[in-house]
Amino acid sequence: MDAYERRAIEVQELLQRFDAGDFDFTNSFFSTDMDASELVRRYAAGEREFSDIGLTSLDLSSINLVGVNLTGAKLVSTNLTGANLTSANLSYAYLAGANLSGANLMNANLTGAFLIGANLESANLRGAINEGIQDHTAFYHNTIMPNGIVEVGPYWAEG
Repeated sequence: MDAYERRAIEVQELLQRFDAGDFDFTNSFFSTDMDASELVRRYAAGEREFSDIGLTSLDLSSINLVGVNLTGAKLVSTNLTGANLTSANLSYAYLAGANLSGANLMNANLTGAFLIGANLESANLRGAINEGIQDHTAFYHNTIMPNGIVEVGPYWAEG
């Protein structure tokens, strides 16, 4: 089984649980690898590589993670309200149910990101790469889209 097939199975598992109203990902593929204070400490020490890390259901509101690599990270139901994710690599990240309201995602790489049910109200996506994102039921309201146009909304993405 290659990486693509494994990811497809992981996405199916997440969709089934999410659709069933199950947002508790403790002790699963979507469990948490570190707490918010450790992430902040390691970032402040200069670390930027956090690929495939589990940060599910954490409160990371107003966190500054400019230029961080979160490729494939599990950020399911994570609070990223007001986070600064400018130029972050969030490709193939799992952001289902994440709160990204007011987040700065300028020039972020969101290729293949899983944004089902995410809140992007007042988020800034200007210049973000958003090819192949899965944003079914994501919420857009006063969101600056990658092309610079404001999606006034409210608007729920359809799959």
